[in-house]
Amino acid sequence: MPVLSKAEKLKYRILAIEALRAIRRLLPYSYRRLSREIDFDETLLARYSSGLTVPSYDVAVKLISSIRKALDPARITMLKIGEYKGLLDLTPLLSDPHMLKILALEFYERFKDKDVTKILVPETSGITLATSLALTFDANLVIARRVKENPMIEYLEEHIVEPPSIKNIFYIPKGSIKREDRVLLVDDIVQSGLTLSVMKKLVDRVGAKLLGVAAIVVVGDEWRKRVDIEKIEALVTISKT
Repeated sequence: MPVLSKAEKLKYRILAIEALRAIRRLLPYSYRRLSREIDFDETLLARYSSGLTVPSYDVAVKLISSIRKALDPARITMLKIGEYKGLLDLTPLLSDPHMLKILALEFYERFKDKDVTKILVPETSGITLATSLALTFDANLVIARRVKENPMIEYLEEHIVEPPSIKNIFYIPKGSIKREDRVLLVDDIVQSGLTLSVMKKLVDRVGAKLLGVAAIVVVGDEWRKRVDIEKIEALVTISKT
């Protein structure tokens, strides 16, 4: 991992405070209980959360690591996932700013050594998470749309054919991803793998580097037959019934 600048270390220290505040909003824990859960001094947690004290970089690293290990983002994610007529509903999760902060932190920890420069997301459900990740990584956000929104600019396009013979086209503005970019692909639910495959085509077309996929949920493993991406990180894996 590259040597961090003072500004980058300060950003990480602030990120630790934001993670602590988000956890306290998501879980009804007192400082005393949270202190026991993550093995941190109760008084310090209160001072960090209130902003009276900013943890050092080394303490911030330890604090974030403790939060991830003790409170398990995957478990918190499962609590937020709903179901409607047999379909997964991630709306409660993707509309909660505190949950988005925790998700962004988790994926940041998994990809922070990859030097991400662009976040690519297919519309529509994953856009809020992708935006949170773009802010956390300080990377530009590229949204692959199903229509050309602006007739005044050029677009790159790729398509997939979904059963029964339905052609879905995705567009990104030409130049929004460049050859030198290092791209993280974000999706909410991976099920068929078709959308991931067309996103990869867009990245490959410009010659950029696809670093991997950050997904909230993957369903089954049939999608792996269609997806040739080395690093796929998911918080929750659900067996296909």
